[in-house]
Amino acid sequence: MIVTEVDGLPVRLRASHDLSFTARWGSAFAVLDQQDSGNLCLGVEGPAGRVFVKYAGAPTVRYDGAVETAVANLRRSAEVYRALAHPSLVALREAVDVGGGHALVFDWTDATPVGKQYERSHVVRSLAQPARADAVQQIYDFHGHAAALGWVAIDLYDGSVMVDAATGRIVLCDLDFYRQGPTTNRMGRMWGSTRFMSPEEYELGAPIDEVTNVFALGALAHTFLGDDATKSRAAWAGSDAQFAVAARAMCAERDARWTSVAALAEAWRSASAPAARTTS
Repeated sequence: MIVTEVDGLPVRLRASHDLSFTARWGSAFAVLDQQDSGNLCLGVEGPAGRVFVKYAGAPTVRYDGAVETAVANLRRSAEVYRALAHPSLVALREAVDVGGGHALVFDWTDATPVGKQYERSHVVRSLAQPARADAVQQIYDFHGHAAALGWVAIDLYDGSVMVDAATGRIVLCDLDFYRQGPTTNRMGRMWGSTRFMSPEEYELGAPIDEVTNVFALGALAHTFLGDDATKSRAAWAGSDAQFAVAARAMCAERDARWTSVAALAEAWRSASAPAARTTS
């Protein structure tokens, strides 16, 4: 491992790589160099404001694959952000070949990452229960939008979610592996966190579709209202009706789950209505 610098900030890489190209957007004020995706991420501020730069092309320390594969994956993912543009999705400004690799440039957000690896769960816990339930609704509504356009979420987990604690607004990010569906499990154990993975994401040849996504979305309700590791009722801060909606989403048997993301989103909306909350 070597430590280089960009605008005075340390960057840890496997080998030297010229990062001077980042000056086209301004000066770096933040570096995320521990990603296992092969991407190096930077916050950069310049005349056009703050942006988040996700770059593939540098030999990052926690990525074991070929740099060329990381570049191809990131280049392909630009289509995801363009096709699924939505108020809840981080906005893509540009996708560009640069520095011997490829970069996606997004609007900067001050929203807090929810992922367990960031140890910011206290931000979620600081939200009132109705705001937490609404955050789940926003996630469901976005994925209903994606499903309606024929897209399937791959590697959906809490690390894809950020929340603005002041407003309760959700910002979704890191959707690089979403794809047009339905598709098939060609890996056996697919990418993802075990806390959010359905049985079919471990089964070679199994269908991967919006019913698969329903499972992960049910688990994400526990990220905001309970414990996504145990999924226990004891840890649940929501209503019985909301718990039942999430529980059905996470049924091991596909046929027992909500039949679509839209059905899950509508069930959650009904369970979160004031009348449902007061009677649960």
